[in-house]
Amino acid sequence: MVEGFLSGQLDKIFVCGFTESTDLAVDKWAHSLTTYIDSVSVDARFYELMDVSAKNVSFTPRARQCTLELFDRYRNRQGRFAFLFSSRVAPYYSRIFFASLGRLSFDLNYFTDKKIALEWLQS
Repeated sequence: MVEGFLSGQLDKIFVCGFTESTDLAVDKWAHSLTTYIDSVSVDARFYELMDVSAKNVSFTPRARQCTLELFDRYRNRQGRFAFLFSSRVAPYYSRIFFASLGRLSFDLNYFTDKKIALEWLQS
């Protein structure tokens, strides 16, 4: 375990969470997400819950860089990616950032309620 980052599997959903935004935590997330998506057959869907709702978490330059690289690498994969925020305004900023990436084959959605995020991922 890397301080500031946690991950695990919940049925078919890969759950990642940050408690801090250190570069080490971001790098561990990038490695974990790559390992997970690569383990899913290319003809199957992946399911990811990204919990960034902790108070000490922010979208650092390293997090932006890793996100750009990963989303570009997997842009043609099928799946669902849910972000869990604590702030009701954060999803608006995220939408602007992700719109700059162009068309992605997987679905993105933004939540402030974990239960609702999990229901969306399981639907």
